[in-house]
Amino acid sequence: MKLLFSLAFIFTAVFSYGQDYNFATQFADGKVILKDSSEMSGQIKWYPSQNDKLRFRKNENENPVKYTPDDVISFSSGDMKFVPLHNFQAYADNYALIGTPTKIENTFGEVISEGKFNIYLTSIRGYNAITRTPQDYMNFVFQDASDPEKKLYAYPYTIRMKDKKYEKAKENLYLLFKDYPEIIEKIRAFKKENNFLEIIEMIVHNNEKKN
Repeated sequence: MKLLFSLAFIFTAVFSYGQDYNFATQFADGKVILKDSSEMSGQIKWYPSQNDKLRFRKNENENPVKYTPDDVISFSSGDMKFVPLHNFQAYADNYALIGTPTKIENTFGEVISEGKFNIYLTSIRGYNAITRTPQDYMNFVFQDASDPEKKLYAYPYTIRMKDKKYEKAKENLYLLFKDYPEIIEKIRAFKKENNFLEIIEMIVHNNEKKN
């Protein structure tokens, strides 16, 4: 239960970008690890979306340098760590409207858990045709760490859409967790009015048992 509360706190912070995600609106202390494994400490700024580049500067007197997910191994701020994610199907504006997932070439994902199954949280920027405003669409992204192809499987989180679209989105999860019937059962029973963080908690516990 303690883990569930911790996860709930994380996701509350995600939705309020001006709080724990303060680097979304202003420079904040952080660290970047580049592809050559060199580490840089300073200040970072990044709005969580697939379109924004990571900005880094050593101090406020420097001009920031922009980095894409192809340029870095990871970056961090406080207790949060982000890594590059490449080539996956996400659930965003097109899926909520017409049921078509969005191809994401690369973005950064927040690391929620690592182990047998890696879990990331992403925010996909899209357009809400009903409100006619930009909107952030949250996705959990899962990965079997032993998969040589490193495939990524997304699932929509708190996106307003019909139940049948949530059910359709479960198909990849059934494939990913096929050897874990207790997780499959939990996913199969999940409805959008339920708490998806309970499934995340189950997967995190599974990771801990494997370590």
